Amino acid sequence: MTDAGEWVFRGLIEGFYGPPWSWEARAEIMRWCHERGMTHYLYAPKDDPLHRERWRELYPAETLGSFEVLVAERTLDVGFAISPGLSIDYGAADDRVALAAKCDQLVERGVRLVCLALDDIPMQPGLGPAHAELTVWLRDHLGDRADLVLVPTEYTGVASSTYLDALAAGVPEDVPIAWTGVTVVCDSISADDARARAAALGGRRPFLWDNYPVNDAIMRDRLFLGPLRGRHTDLGPECSGYLANPMVEPMSSKPALASIASYLRGEAPEEGWRHAVEAMGIRVFAEACDGEVPNRLVDEVVATSTTPDWVGPLAALTTWLRAAARGGAPGLETEAGPWIEQMHQEAQVGLAAARVLQAIHPVVTVDDDGVGRAAAADNRSAVEQALAISMLWPAARRGAVSVMGPRSSFRPVLGQWPDGEWRYRGASLQEDTNAIDRLVRFASEQLDRFERDRSVTVAVDHRPVDLDDGTFAAAAGAEVMVTSGPSSTRVTAPCATPLKDRRFGV
Repeated sequence: MTDAGEWVFRGLIEGFYGPPWSWEARAEIMRWCHERGMTHYLYAPKDDPLHRERWRELYPAETLGSFEVLVAERTLDVGFAISPGLSIDYGAADDRVALAAKCDQLVERGVRLVCLALDDIPMQPGLGPAHAELTVWLRDHLGDRADLVLVPTEYTGVASSTYLDALAAGVPEDVPIAWTGVTVVCDSISADDARARAAALGGRRPFLWDNYPVNDAIMRDRLFLGPLRGRHTDLGPECSGYLANPMVEPMSSKPALASIASYLRGEAPEEGWRHAVEAMGIRVFAEACDGEVPNRLVDEVVATSTTPDWVGPLAALTTWLRAAARGGAPGLETEAGPWIEQMHQEAQVGLAAARVLQAIHPVVTVDDDGVGRAAAADNRSAVEQALAISMLWPAARRGAVSVMGPRSSFRPVLGQWPDGEWRYRGASLQEDTNAIDRLVRFASEQLDRFERDRSVTVAVDHRPVDLDDGTFAAAAGAEVMVTSGPSSTRVTAPCATPLKDRRFGV
């Protein structure tokens, strides 16, 4: 894994569109990240009007006092970003005076990192030299009082451009230039990507602004509670720093931030994530929001459902679904209420689909005394559960938020053409990856193909047994095979059905 020391900056940037965090939330998240080895927090909420739209206005005393409190906590180094690009006249003396005064306000309160954010503005001819000149001026103004980072207008991609050439030639070497990867949101970022970006900047290593786990704008249906994925282990030496852009929901950002901290320490991201979700008591909820675990469990059910070995995978899935159906997210109820409710709904649909799959198979139980019972497939139960799905599933599918994998969801997987204009990538659309939808469709297909047969035979350790009194004997560890028509079930004694089953009076 990457040596953590290779990352000069290791932290987070509150850089999303949407309601800014409270000062209390900032302090708590800073402590959380500090405990895990991060070094920097950068204030850059796009919807703070004094950060972007009304950037010339000075902050009131109350806000400045809140910055001082963050600095005084001595957890992460506090940075401040200003985003004047929508309205600044780059050469106007009045605007430079306003920019200097705004930065000085924060530097005088202990902020030691300033970010000049010139992202998400229209590209126009001559913008590169203007941005380079403004950066030089601000760097000179700050002197040794604070470090400076530049977020350019072309902040994605790896190709050179007239704009990037101007930055490479004009921006001081000690001013890192931010980059989000090949696209705005990236499924993977490699060392080769970073080297290509560096080449486009005249050899300057990029400063990685990683848009994970951010969920602003078109991603508001999602909570990204899974671990960091797709960041190559050799990326660190090719970048000058790393800042993660968290979610609009601060406390829900903790698991992803913990995984990112693990990555930056040179450890497996999954380990930091696992410790975080277990300590918070939200593992199942985090897995539901992430979608990978329920989809993997469904994959295993689909792969085995037409074989005699369907019981184990269905039992694993139903155990998880039962936990999801009754599970919560302690401490996240206010932030994550809609997602918690959606998890409950989807899990109930999934359990109904699992009951269909159990009903169309013969089933067997063997108690601890070695007494076994077997039953043929149950068409009536399967149809009843299918009708229950018909009432539950449409409501779940109409939910406004996504869990268990997205049905139809967008992310800004956007690149930029060499002139800065946005370029759409098909990976922006994520659809038909919902685990519950896949499970319901599979159960429906299997029920449609189901052929009713009430006969049942049992073999114990490959020897047929007599069922005259409805029971049979099977010692612990024995293999039991029950067959009904074309379907078979193989288990090891003692055993039970994955779900309660009325064929056995429960």
